[in-house]
Amino acid sequence: MMTTLTIRIEDDLKSKAALQADKFGIPLTLIVKNALRAFIESPKIIIGEAETIIVTPGIQAKMDKIGDLLSKI
Repeated sequence: MMTTLTIRIEDDLKSKAALQADKFGIPLTLIVKNALRAFIESPKIIIGEAETIIVTPGIQAKMDKIGDLLSKI
């Protein structure tokens, strides 16, 4: 069964997204479906650009400890 999803977005955003999808030779619908599937699998929202993190020796030690703990689960 299929359904229709209606969303309100700016014309410029839709146009730019459609152009990018056309470059890949796929419909914009496929991009939206894929984004929804990814959200279901990993329910997180990223707004804005990714922050650059400088990994200092102290942060690396904490990351190593977390990795060790997770590997035991």
